Formats: sequence, C-alpha cells, structure tokens
Amino acid sequence: MNGNEANKKIIECVILTIIMSMTIVFSLYFFPILILILPVPFIIYGIKHDLISSITSLIISFVIVSIFTSIGISLSYLLLLGPVIIINIYHIKRRASPNKVILYSAVAFFTSNLILFALQSLSGANLILELKEGFRQTLAAQMEIFKEMGLTSYELLERREAIKSQYQTLLLIIPSMMLLTSVIISSIYYRLTVHGLRKIGIGILNIPRFSKFSLPDNFVAGSLFMLISAFIISWLDIPLATPVYVNIIVLLVFVLFIQGLSVIDHLLNKIRMKRFIKIISYFIIFLTPQIYNLISILGGIDVLLDLRKIRGSKSI
Repeated sequence: MNGNEANKKIIECVILTIIMSMTIVFSLYFFPILILILPVPFIIYGIKHDLISSITSLIISFVIVSIFTSIGISLSYLLLLGPVIIINIYHIKRRASPNKVILYSAVAFFTSNLILFALQSLSGANLILELKEGFRQTLAAQMEIFKEMGLTSYELLERREAIKSQYQTLLLIIPSMMLLTSVIISSIYYRLTVHGLRKIGIGILNIPRFSKFSLPDNFVAGSLFMLISAFIISWLDIPLATPVYVNIIVLLVFVLFIQGLSVIDHLLNKIRMKRFIKIISYFIIFLTPQIYNLISILGGIDVLLDLRKIRGSKSI
C-alpha cells in the first residue's frame, strides 16, 4: 500500500468514526430502531479496506458514545453488533455464498442476544418477568373493558383463559422468534451491503431471486431428526422439553411457509403478473392468516416433489 492509499484509508476511518458516533448517539436518544442497520457502513469499510481498521473504528465510535450515554450501553451494543460485523466482513471478503453469509450472521446476532439476556439476568434484570408484568397489566385493562361491555362472569372467564393461553404460547416461542428475526435482519444487512459496495465499484453476489428460494436437499432428513429428538426429550420428561418441541414446530412451519411463498412468487412470475398486482396479492395473503397453513403445506409439497424443478439450489 502506497502513502496516498494509506492516508486515504486513515481519513476515511476518521470520517466513518465521527459520523457513526454521532449517528449512534442520535439513534439511542431519538430513533433506537436505527441502531440495527448501523453495522452496514462498518461492513462496507471493512470489505473495502480491512477487518482490523473497521473494528478499530467501531470500538472508537462506541468509546465516544459511552461519553454521552454510559459504558454499559456502549458495551452492550458493541457485543450485539461487533460479531455480526466481523462475520460479514470475513465471509464476504472470502467470497462466501450469500446464504452462508446470512446464516452465519444470523447465528452471530442470535448468540449475541442470548449472551446479553444472560448478562442482564446476572445483573438483576429479567426480561421474562418484565413481560409477565406487562401482560398482567394489559390483561387487567382488557378485563375492565370486557366488564364495561356487559359480559357475563362465564364469558369473562372464557376471555381471560383464552388471552392467558395466547400469552403463554407467545412466551414459549420467543427463542424461535428471535432466531427468525436474526435471519431477517441479517438478510437486510447483506442487501444493504451489496447495494453500498456496488455504489463504490465493488461487486459481490446478490441474494438469489425470492422465486428461486429452495430449502436444502437434506431438509426433510434434518426435520425428521429434530422432531424425533424433540419427541424423545419429551418422552423422557426432560425439563424444557415442551418449549423445545414448540419452537422446532414454529421454525419448521415458518420455513415451509417461506418456501410456499416462493412457489407462489414463481407462479406469479411465470404468468408475467405486473409488479403492482403482485404487491397487492402479497398484501392480501398477509392479511389472511387463514391461508397461512395452506401456504406452508404448498411449501412442504414443493420440498418433496420439487414443483419448480430447481432441486439443488442453495438456500438459507
């Protein structure tokens, strides 16, 4: 690297650090959800130059952020986003497939969240207890509304038990929801990174078209193994067997739902449906939960019979 390139890298690092420090502070105080897409500039910089420079900029940024917030908050976000940035830079620079990058990034993001929850529990905070307290207050408010509607005691009891059952199910599937959220966020990271890199003249593989999405060839065998394992755990009466089983079911149904949607997208493309009408079609689908199971079944049929004849395609 000559002197001009080295100076350019340092200047870009300083600019990145200053801008990202200001952006992180702004997001924490005014727009917290923005923090989730902040890894992208660091990923782009790391791919353009090197991993060490990007991580150095990231650490300095959060040191500056700690001045305006607290060390605990800065370390938490550094733990949450740092591994994702490292994974993306390392694997994209090694020309890994988009699906592999997204998978590893999702695992890193999910693991970081678990570690943060564990650390919060050790410090006395308990997310589950906070959720339960929030639910208790919400349930009490809903019961008051139902009483004002003139419902009988029996009807109130029925409503109360139904809401409690839904809430307990929601608590059970928190792990699978976290994992699915990690995959979605990682996909967004990758798409934004691809777009940013192409803007500066660096081309990398984009995510395949959604209509080409296909679960791995060994998905059926893997699914059977997980279900049998969960059944054995439940049969042996091992603690947490029910949450494990429920989360496996949720994950399997979700990925089959995505596969089913990709089949629908393939069919819509095949009949050359206009983009606007496709968007309306998907909007109607998402507003009609009654057909979710049918779409998952369609995904399962495609896994078994390869309706689109794309067997062997790589996927997440």
